[in-house]
Amino acid sequence: MPIYQFSLLIQAAGTALLLALFVLVYRRIRLAALLEWISSWAFLLAGLAFLWVIPAVGPDRRLLFVQHAALLAHALFLLRGIRRLRDPRGGRLRELLLLAPVFGVAWLTSSEPRSAAFVPLILAAVYVSAAVSFAVTPGSTVGRLILSISFLLWGVEQAVVGAASLRFEDGARMPFTVQYAGFAAMLLEMMVAVGVILILFEASQTRLASEMEQLKHFDLLLKEKSLRDPLTGLYNRSHFNDVLRRELVGARLAGVEVSVLLADVDRFKQINDRLGHAVGDDVLKFVANYLTSCVRETDYVFRWGGDEFLVLLPRTDESAAEQKAEELGRRLPHIPGVERVSPSLSVGWATHRAGEEFSATLAEADARMYDRKQRGRQAGG
Repeated sequence: MPIYQFSLLIQAAGTALLLALFVLVYRRIRLAALLEWISSWAFLLAGLAFLWVIPAVGPDRRLLFVQHAALLAHALFLLRGIRRLRDPRGGRLRELLLLAPVFGVAWLTSSEPRSAAFVPLILAAVYVSAAVSFAVTPGSTVGRLILSISFLLWGVEQAVVGAASLRFEDGARMPFTVQYAGFAAMLLEMMVAVGVILILFEASQTRLASEMEQLKHFDLLLKEKSLRDPLTGLYNRSHFNDVLRRELVGARLAGVEVSVLLADVDRFKQINDRLGHAVGDDVLKFVANYLTSCVRETDYVFRWGGDEFLVLLPRTDESAAEQKAEELGRRLPHIPGVERVSPSLSVGWATHRAGEEFSATLAEADARMYDRKQRGRQAGG
């Protein structure tokens, strides 16, 4: 077997190994660029196979056309892969129309043996372009350096093969050193494999880090959602104990008082029965916004249940809590978009005493709220 054909066989073996590696990696890392490179190296392997077979069966333009088309398609999908590595949204199907000029160039270069030399020269230009592209592509610095050097040397190797093919139509007649070009190409493909794996590993790590950040974000959203009432957006009753525990500890350390307000929407059942639950929901949302806008940023507003709301007032003594209850207990403003509804609130207050269970504080606020509601009903007849 001539040295030239043996070196092609060695290169084909290396190409097949690299293709298998790309397929295995793609099963783990579903990267669009990798799929393009799988296609590229499959075409390269087909082109090398025809290049090895043609001398045995004799020159045939149809075989030359298929071989050149495969090698040029290898170049096209190589560049598409680099583009999709830089921009995963690229690589649209209409770009496959570029296969038309590929077939045209393949047909022209297969017209006579000397024209075949232009195929490795075209590959040389593509490899140099790939070297430049990898140099400016984000990713692993070491991986980009290995790929840039590998494709640059591969471009030089193809330029030498192309120049020799212009002078010697038969590969067996080329200079002895040129006939070993397949060995050099195989080594360069192995370097390409190392560079691609480094880039893909860093890309997968970056994507994994991004997915972990998204998971953390979604986890925070779910946690926050579990603490909120879905209708009003206020904190729910289950979150109250956590907030209360923290505020009581802070109040004890700072030597200040904590007060609480309980607010109930007056005649809310009548609103629901007369105007419907949709209007009732609008009233609850309006009350939630009203309470939130009327308290300090350091205060907490909870939906306590049904038409009841609780306001926790850190660093607030009893007189200030009573004043705030009087302020909130006035008739609410008109609710936009809701006709014939002008609800009011009955608000009770209490200040927590050290050493007392907070349930007693809540009971005191609830009793005052109920007293306010009874007096409002008597005043309204």
